[in-house]
Amino acid sequence: MPYMERAATIACESEICCQVLLSHDNADIELVQLKPHAYPGGYIAPEEFTARQLRSVGIVGLSGLKPLVYFKELLPPHVVDSIAAAFLAYIRVLTEGEFAAQMEAAGIAELTRLCSIPDTRMN
Repeated sequence: MPYMERAATIACESEICCQVLLSHDNADIELVQLKPHAYPGGYIAPEEFTARQLRSVGIVGLSGLKPLVYFKELLPPHVVDSIAAAFLAYIRVLTEGEFAAQMEAAGIAELTRLCSIPDTRMN
């Protein structure tokens, strides 16, 4: 399957998805957020792209708990490990606020439920 077709499939199937940019020496990694929504201003200015000598090497996504990955080229294992670590850190930052809000809402719902239980103690 051609890269663009596979990349589009991963982007459509993922809840979280990033384009992976690497420098020519594979030392500089940049993740460009595509989903849950394209980050406004998240694209790199052409001057910075050129100065950092970045190239698009693939796409990484997360569908439920299943990682989805496709690279245009064969990358050394240590570079793939670095991309995975960067994507995990990105997910952690992205979902931290959502998780805290969900936990707070669950706590409030549980307290509301407990407070609505009738008092059946005999006086």
